[in-house]
Amino acid sequence: MTLIMEKDEKIRRNRAKTTQRIVEALEEVIAERGLEGVGVNRVAEKASVSKVLIYRYFGGMEGLLEYYVKMGKLFPIFTPALLDQIRPLHESDIARIWYRQVIQTYRHFRTYKAAREVLKASVIENDPIAETTARAQDEEMTRLVSQLSFVKGADTEAISAVVLGAMNYLTIMAQNDRTMISIDLRSEEGWERIENAVKTIYIALNKMAIGSKEVNLEIQSAYMPAAQW
Repeated sequence: MTLIMEKDEKIRRNRAKTTQRIVEALEEVIAERGLEGVGVNRVAEKASVSKVLIYRYFGGMEGLLEYYVKMGKLFPIFTPALLDQIRPLHESDIARIWYRQVIQTYRHFRTYKAAREVLKASVIENDPIAETTARAQDEEMTRLVSQLSFVKGADTEAISAVVLGAMNYLTIMAQNDRTMISIDLRSEEGWERIENAVKTIYIALNKMAIGSKEVNLEIQSAYMPAAQW
């Protein structure tokens, strides 16, 4: 029995290492060629594995990209315990929770080329890989909004669609060296202005929610240490 358990554990470790190597190879290919240039053969060659292994582990390129989007590198995954820590202590804390999360998420997209390329899936038409990737991203953003809303009675999904959709677009524009309303999206100064605007939006929304009779804000009933993001 012990030998069987040791063998099973070795298989699991080997699979985890191989999966990590495949994911790293996927990121390299995306960074080099963009989402349109991704293929099973290229990823398999970069990872030094058989393409059969990619099909066995992920079912193909669409499955691999869906796994990549949902593994927590692009959008954070919060455990119930962490969510309890994040839950606001005061009504006015909700704005801070949201603008910090949005700013950090899109800083990551701007920093890593592979992540930015994956973000572009939402604007690529008539491509099965882009469609799968965009759908996985939408599912992850929907999950994130649901987990962090801490609000009842307000349409947090629609509000988030406007804010996150704008951030998606601006991030893609920055990669293409474009400006928006004369703001240089290639510069840190330009993005500081965008991030300050995000803060302003969420603070204003938070104040509106506090003053609304239709909206209820979920806060902690007792003090818990705030998570450090």
